[in-house]
Amino acid sequence: MRYASLKRLRTLLLQAAIGLLLYGAGAGDAAAASCTVDIDSANFGNVDTLSGASADATAQVSISCSGVSDNATAVTLCGNLGSGSGGTSGGSRTMRSGTNELGYQLYADAGRATRWGSYDDTTLGQPRTIRIAASDGEANGVVTLYGALSAGQTSASTGTYLSSFTTGEVRFYYEEGSTLDCAAPTSATLAQASFTVQATVQANCLIAVSNLDFGLHGLIDSEVTASGGVDVTCTPNSTYSIAMDGGLAAATNPEQRLMRSGTNTIAYGLYADQAHSRPWGATGSALVSGTGAGAVQSIPVFGRVAPQPAAAGNYTDTVIVTVTYF
Repeated sequence: MRYASLKRLRTLLLQAAIGLLLYGAGAGDAAAASCTVDIDSANFGNVDTLSGASADATAQVSISCSGVSDNATAVTLCGNLGSGSGGTSGGSRTMRSGTNELGYQLYADAGRATRWGSYDDTTLGQPRTIRIAASDGEANGVVTLYGALSAGQTSASTGTYLSSFTTGEVRFYYEEGSTLDCAAPTSATLAQASFTVQATVQANCLIAVSNLDFGLHGLIDSEVTASGGVDVTCTPNSTYSIAMDGGLAAATNPEQRLMRSGTNTIAYGLYADQAHSRPWGATGSALVSGTGAGAVQSIPVFGRVAPQPAAAGNYTDTVIVTVTYF
């Protein structure tokens, strides 16, 4: 009797072991999604910081998942984007060119209303929840990353600005189904990517001028003077020169431009200094040069009429002012 009992026990243990092995083999057949993410570079191109207009950029985010379970109808991803190598300033991401900064933001929608950020730095915005439909063991899709560079950054110097997003900055957590919580998704599987954001600030100048009025005179028996000005706003780090042509008479001597009243003329000169020692003309040393500051620079213009005979009349001239910058 003892021998029979022992034999039955061994048989039961052997059956149990076989059952466990069969169960384990069935679980190993279950599929698990594997996803990759690729993001294009976002390039704002050439940016005019003096125009008062914002600039936009887009980048395509391509998602490819394989090995999706047959019973899964979707794969959910939580897209987390950090601050990038440019860091942040005042709640905006920044690109850098040396020590210079250019602010921008990344968005999840074409209207640039919903910022695309990260669960571990919500000051940048929330992570983006992405659901990709699955079929035949795959889930593939493309979503758009939207960028906006705000207007009014007139202090940004010329140069190429860049922010690099490495795999530590770009983290997409994912799992099969539609229930992944993007507020804390770290228990899901991780896919990483990298991309860059870039913009080039080009030199630009804006110009405004004020007229010179020599006033009302009976005789020009003594020197008559007047002053006006040129207001120039140029991109920081740009250089510029300002030329004044010879007026309607196409005078080659800046001190011998002509105002006209019918066929009558009065000679006058335009100068860059109040002492009238620096004639302001159209070439060479007669130009006035400077370096942009991103703000208005007011440059005075001084006019002088030497004593000369003149018939009664209203005398005028038109001078073209040209700013050349680079």
